[in-house]
Amino acid sequence: MQIIIYDKSYLNKIPELFVNSIYNSCKKDYTLKQLEAWAGLNIDYKFWENKLKKTKPFLAILDGKLVGFAEFYNDYIDCFYVDYTFQKKGIGKALLTHIIYIAKQNNIKKIKVDASITSKPFFEKFGFKKVKRNLVKKANEELINYSLELIL
Repeated sequence: MQIIIYDKSYLNKIPELFVNSIYNSCKKDYTLKQLEAWAGLNIDYKFWENKLKKTKPFLAILDGKLVGFAEFYNDYIDCFYVDYTFQKKGIGKALLTHIIYIAKQNNIKKIKVDASITSKPFFEKFGFKKVKRNLVKKANEELINYSLELIL
């Protein structure tokens, strides 16, 4: 597996992975209405194209297939997702290890993330500590997530 910086050839695969990961991985922690509010019902590829141009996420590639991605800027992890069919196979660990390495190289002392109920245990396994519980409104739905941080 390789971790690479954003490559436009994966543009359409990234939002598809995002949506599929949310609907398949988070269904035990959130209602269908909450998942729809979070992931949306239709993919706006233009939105994603503009977003990814700016954020330039790290991509996890296995045998030419996108299996995960993570956005990291300043000291904040945004959009951290692994293909639901590849979870618990070290993809998330590889992405997070890469982010921690980049943070240390840039003298970042703390990494922050707003983690879903589903992903919170993953981040805690790597030493992230809960700062607070959040109630986020999206499309008239309220979703719980957690602000976590890792002191490096």
